[in-house]
Parts: sequence; C-alpha cells; structure tokens
Amino acid sequence: MSDARAVSTTLSYVLALAIATLLITGLITAGGTYVDSQREQVIRDELRVVGQQIAADVERTDRLVRAGDSDDPIVTLNRTLSNRVTGASYETTLVPSDQTLVVNTTQPDVSIRIGLTVETSLRATSARGGDVQIRYRGDKLEVRNV
Repeated sequence: MSDARAVSTTLSYVLALAIATLLITGLITAGGTYVDSQREQVIRDELRVVGQQIAADVERTDRLVRAGDSDDPIVTLNRTLSNRVTGASYETTLVPSDQTLVVNTTQPDVSIRIGLTVETSLRATSARGGDVQIRYRGDKLEVRNV
C-alpha cells in the first residue's frame, strides 16, 4: 500500500491554511490603511471647520478694533470649541509674517492653513482647543486660551 494519498491530503491542507493566512493578513493590512486614511481626512475636515470659526473671530475682532472710538481700544472675543477633533488634540497658531492661521494635530500629523484678511497687526501666539480668546490689547491681535 502507498502513503502518497495521505501526503497529498496533508500538503493540500497546509497549502490551504497558508493561502488563507496570506489573504486574511492582506485584508487586515489594507483595511487598516484605509481606516487611517479616512481618519486623517475626517480630522482635516474638522480642523478646517474649527479654523474657519477662529479665523472669522480674528477678522471680527480686527473690524471691532478699527471701528472703535478710542485711540487704545481693548477688544476681547471668547469662543468655546471642542478640546479634540476625532480624538486628537489640536493647536491653533497665528502666523503674522503671512497673515495665516495654522491649525494642527500631532497624532496623526495633520495641518491646515487659513488665510486671514486683517489690517491690524498679529502677534505670533498659540492656543490649544477648548476655550479660546481672541484679544486686542495694546497693538496686536493674539489668540490664547482663557
């Protein structure tokens, strides 16, 4: 009697397991990459919304400063925002050199830039998410945490 038939069955079983393992590993890897990509896109969209809200407040504060009657106005505008976007903490930074607002997260590393249309000088300041204050005191607009 020959044992070739038993070897063939065992070899087929091992090959089937190896192929199934490779397919499942490939699906998990592809699915994980897809989920990470989608998460970054959602974070980018949420940062854009938060950034637009803060940019609108900065521009509103600029208009209030220019419309003020006194030579040395003090303007403060408060906004309460979410502390996190899609589970990631974020920070907002005013960049005076090119009049932009940068909103970014570090885990994952996502950043957006929003142009500002202001005539008042900006101070290079930053604020984390949550309670944010846009303030003009003295000579420049700044963003900070309350």
